Amino acid sequence: MEALEAIRLRRSVRKYTDRPVGDSELDRLLRLALLAPTGHNAQAWSFIVVREPKQRARLADLVLRGAAEYFAMNRPMQDRTPEEHAEWAAGYAEQALGTYRQVPVWIAGIVVPRFDFPDEPMKQRIERFGEDTSLSFALENLFVAARALGLGTTPTIFQWYFEDEYRELLGLEPEHGVHYLTPVGYPEEFPVGLRPEVAKSRRPWRTLVHDEAWGNPRG
Repeated sequence: MEALEAIRLRRSVRKYTDRPVGDSELDRLLRLALLAPTGHNAQAWSFIVVREPKQRARLADLVLRGAAEYFAMNRPMQDRTPEEHAEWAAGYAEQALGTYRQVPVWIAGIVVPRFDFPDEPMKQRIERFGEDTSLSFALENLFVAARALGLGTTPTIFQWYFEDEYRELLGLEPEHGVHYLTPVGYPEEFPVGLRPEVAKSRRPWRTLVHDEAWGNPRG
């Protein structure tokens, strides 16, 4: 699949099979991800690849628990008690993301700071911004390359709800920055288009592009 087609067809995949991902495919995916632009050529990043079954199971459980926290926080309680709402959120997370438990690979993006300017706030701001965004570039490479190879991904931050546990699970040092996490595997099927409720709220692209200065949208 060509790059432009992979960009156009990339979707967040939340339903996976247990089909293994081969070593050569995974290595190819990682090498393509790490060709992304990086500020100062610092490569202030690392990927942690999780494949060992018990480690995968612990990670999937953590993500699903985080998803339940997110759904409980962001969905109306309606006529449920707090306890009933929490139980509903956990069930919804399992229904929506339960196949995360059989994903063969997880890839965690980690920021590894390369510079420190404690007495120069602007330099510190620039470098921290560069480190975070450079890892984002690498992850986008990974997402597009995965789609071209027939693999599914989705950027995930549900682990933030249990960050201390996540850090312990991956052996992270205090200076390491927690970034996106993604499952990598073969989807049950690739989503086509957007869910109706999402499509309805999607802004036309022209309204997001301003010519010459703010206030001149093409829409």
